[in-house]
Amino acid sequence: MNRIEIPEAGIAVNIPSSYAEMTRPQLFHVMRQFHALQCGRISLTEFRIRVLYKLAGIKRTVRSIVWERLHPAAAHRRAEKVVLLAEELLGVLFSTNNDELLPAFDCLENHLPTLRIGWRRLVGPADALMDISFEELIAADAELTLYTATKDSRHIDNLLATLYRRPGPQQPAGRRVEPLDIDRTERTARIFRFVPSWKKHLFLLWYAACVDNLQRGTFTINGREVSFAPLFNDNEPPGKSLGWLGTLFNMAERRTFGDMKETSATNIIDVLLLLLNDKYNADNARKNHKTD
Repeated sequence: MNRIEIPEAGIAVNIPSSYAEMTRPQLFHVMRQFHALQCGRISLTEFRIRVLYKLAGIKRTVRSIVWERLHPAAAHRRAEKVVLLAEELLGVLFSTNNDELLPAFDCLENHLPTLRIGWRRLVGPADALMDISFEELIAADAELTLYTATKDSRHIDNLLATLYRRPGPQQPAGRRVEPLDIDRTERTARIFRFVPSWKKHLFLLWYAACVDNLQRGTFTINGREVSFAPLFNDNEPPGKSLGWLGTLFNMAERRTFGDMKETSATNIIDVLLLLLNDKYNADNARKNHKTD
């Protein structure tokens, strides 16, 4: 948290210094304002002030508006200070890429655990994607790759349809949703056209942060700290590979978790643990071979 003080306005509050520290209403407000900024409906300065006021819990009242009109000089000085504070304190929330403002999103909590579209209630993944299956990750990763390459919003809808499904029986990965049916994804995805754009943007940011956490974060499993980073830090030049799909084929052939269907339904953490154990065994074998 950051502490801000504006004595002449009687303001002394703490505001979040990251997206992970925001409440759900705060995060939703920031995403709405960011969407308005991207659409050109508000300026960057107005965006920063609106976000700062929300995070600081500052509300404009009739009394404050009257005071501004009666004391224009003092109101102008306060406004300048607010703008400077907004630029200083909100800088940690954003990065720039070729002059484009991008959220430095770090929140792993799913603030959209369910989506209501008309009469439908659709259940999303748990925080940090801890309850998705290997098949769900493969399908979602493919849609995200296609969206990155084409910017076609239909791939966002497909991604949402992959991870948000109607309530159903508990799946092997831990989720209580209907089983994933890849063949029906595009048809089911049509209903996600009605999800507001700012919510889709929030979902994309959250999903990307969770995948980054899977690749670089630290997890406590059976009392031990585990990082899957070694699986994603290979500096050897990449050859021809099917990526995650190839890994699925290899694991199904070994039948560690069962056949193709059973392996696809396995929780992604269990899959990564097996891959990490295989890597450790292979690295140790190479070391022992060099020693001999």
